[in-house]
Amino acid sequence: MRLLPVATAAASLALIGAGGAATAQAMSRSASFQHGAATLERGWTQDERDGVPASSVAPLRSVLEGSPYMHAAAWAALWWADDGSTLLRMLDRETGVVWTKAMDVARARADEVMGSWSAMEMQLGTYVTKDTATAASRWEAQLARAVTPAQIDALVAAWSAQVADARRKAGVAELTAASGTYGGVETLLAAAQHAVAVAHGDNLPLGALPSLIVALSRDGASATAAVPVVRTMVTDLAQLQTLISLDASVASSLQALGEQVQVAAAHEAPGAAGFSSRYATLAAAFHAGGDASQLQEVAAQIAATARSATAALDAVGCNHNVPAGKVIDVDLTTQNAVFYDDGCIAGSSPITSGMAGLRTPTGTYHVYAKFSPITFYSQWPQSSPYYYAPEKAEYGLEFASGGFFLHDAPWEPSTSFGPGSENGAYASHGCVHVPTPAMQWLYAWSPIGTTVIITG
Repeated sequence: MRLLPVATAAASLALIGAGGAATAQAMSRSASFQHGAATLERGWTQDERDGVPASSVAPLRSVLEGSPYMHAAAWAALWWADDGSTLLRMLDRETGVVWTKAMDVARARADEVMGSWSAMEMQLGTYVTKDTATAASRWEAQLARAVTPAQIDALVAAWSAQVADARRKAGVAELTAASGTYGGVETLLAAAQHAVAVAHGDNLPLGALPSLIVALSRDGASATAAVPVVRTMVTDLAQLQTLISLDASVASSLQALGEQVQVAAAHEAPGAAGFSSRYATLAAAFHAGGDASQLQEVAAQIAATARSATAALDAVGCNHNVPAGKVIDVDLTTQNAVFYDDGCIAGSSPITSGMAGLRTPTGTYHVYAKFSPITFYSQWPQSSPYYYAPEKAEYGLEFASGGFFLHDAPWEPSTSFGPGSENGAYASHGCVHVPTPAMQWLYAWSPIGTTVIITG
């Protein structure tokens, strides 16, 4: 009967021994699980640093954190039957899936950027610089070397910036090319605005240019949208500038006709009143503006009226090919002077010009001084064959430096003027002698600035 307690004690010791072994095993399993969980956590943290979205890792963390293994005591009976390795292996597999998905998403973004580059090259390749194209050709190799989503995303960001910059520069280059000889949109826009202002002032049709200017000036207009606007503006601007040139030509013709009409009226040319009326009608039609066909019609009528006015002026000795205003035309060959007023002969007179060795200079001059009376003194000594005693004239018009005058010569007989007199006894020392009656009229008729033309 005394053996029973001993047997019972032995059984108890056996149970205690078995429980200790199980506890040791549970603690080992718990420690192993915690090590695996910590390894997963470190891996997830690194994956996030390498570009895996935190939102993709969060579900895995939730599964791990929500598992009973994370909260069981090291000696808990849970560890006796299960070490948690199945959960760890599942989370490790899912971690790989998340990584692969993050890499695929990053590569898809890279493919999208490379696709946008290809599309931009197809559209604007002519305007993409060689250096930019060379840089883009290295993208495939750069992508192959990228081993994390973050590295791929960094490439995507850099490439996106390069695509945007290349597109902007190529767009500017395309716009510049579209602007043609203007060399840029700003210059084209300024030229169009100036042409519109001129045409508006001249009552010329503006066409679509004003709306094109607004479209091109509008903030935020993309280069792609602006290119057709620029091309249309270049064409329309050329047409408007042609119209402006035509308008200016017609204006010049109208001004010339007005001068003709005034001369015709002043000299009572046949039909002068009709010319004035016709000029007023044409001026009104011109200032009313119009398109090219209307301007050409006005130009044709101006030309017809000008021809009629020319014929009428010819009939009264006008329309000679001399400068406007008063002109003294001296012909040394014929020793004759003709006086014109706006192309009409106002008078004429025989003259005597400079002798051999002291010929009168040819050219176009202007009267710049008037004297009445005037005394001429010899520039040569008495020993010179060119010496002359002081000579007094009533009228003198100085036209060239060095003492060159148109003046009367009371000492020269009236019969000595005219052809051949430059080689006669009364030839001048370079001046132009005019008979006193004619010189008296010429002096009063000629203001300072009167044109003097000497030919011969």
